[in-house]
Amino acid sequence: MGRKNSFRTRISNSGYAQYNTGSGWKYVHRRVAEKKLGNKIYRGYEVHHINGDKLDNRPCNLKVLTKKAHRAIHRKGI
Repeated sequence: MGRKNSFRTRISNSGYAQYNTGSGWKYVHRRVAEKKLGNKIYRGYEVHHINGDKLDNRPCNLKVLTKKAHRAIHRKGI
C-alpha cells in the first residue's frame, strides 16, 4: 500500500506556524494573507499580526505591509 498524504505542521524556531508542502516548509500566515489578497506577497513586503499573536492566523488579524512600515510598527511596540 502507498503512503497516505498527510498535512504536516510545526511551529518554527521563531514562533510561527508552518506547513509542509512536500518540497519544504512554508509559513501559514503568509499563505492566509495571500488568500485574503487574492495574490502573492511580493518581495519587499511582510505580513504583520495585528494583535501580536504569531499563531493567530485569522485573515482579520493579518496585514501586508512594506518591510519599512512593518519595522516601524515593531519599533513603536504596536
